[in-house]
Amino acid sequence: MSLKRKFVLLPTALMLHSLFASAALADTVARANGRCALKQNGYEAFNGYCTVKQKQNGPTTVFVVDLDNGNHFRFSGPSRQQLHVETRSGIEQNVLFEDQGSKGVFTWNDGNSTHRLSVKTDTVTNPDAQFDDHPSTATGSDVAGAAVGALIGALLTGGRPASGISGSVGQPVAELQSLIGGDPGYVESRLTASGFTYIRTSSRENGTDSFWKRGGSCVDVRSVFNRYQSFTYANPSNCN
Repeated sequence: MSLKRKFVLLPTALMLHSLFASAALADTVARANGRCALKQNGYEAFNGYCTVKQKQNGPTTVFVVDLDNGNHFRFSGPSRQQLHVETRSGIEQNVLFEDQGSKGVFTWNDGNSTHRLSVKTDTVTNPDAQFDDHPSTATGSDVAGAAVGALIGALLTGGRPASGISGSVGQPVAELQSLIGGDPGYVESRLTASGFTYIRTSSRENGTDSFWKRGGSCVDVRSVFNRYQSFTYANPSNCN
């Protein structure tokens, strides 16, 4: 190989390495299984199972939807008012997102067709699950009918969930199930960003129960061997 050709290949290889390294930096912070319905110009193009993921790449949040028929959609932006979708042609189109409670709806036009993708989550799974994990931390929690925004983060809800919402004692907190298996620093920052206030911590065998409060809700954040195992509603007296 000539010296000139080597110098041509070197920057190309470095550029590719940089692109792959940048993609690798996008951390998956939430993952869920659900059902999706896709319409094109009002006609149903898909209706069935799908997988939804939220990734964080610096200040940009990426929302990925994979349909069971192989179609793939990638929405990204700093907020739900500034989302765009990458089309097959490589052109980015602006997206309108609507939080309709039990589902999230993405609508965009690629110049030829109007697309409307409705997403409803059923089961939230641990985004950091590994092969050797215990089933209690690797598998998901059923949250049928829960809002996409509550599960996938503030990007889709446009802010913090309502502070008055609470559940019965022992019931999983739907919006926090994606944090199962997370490390302490990351989980605590997410709790604070979601409007929770730390109250206290009590020790238990192989772990701790820490109690966090938001509005009238008290949440028990249980950790085992320094990894978070569950997020459930607790008796309000634990947050007094």
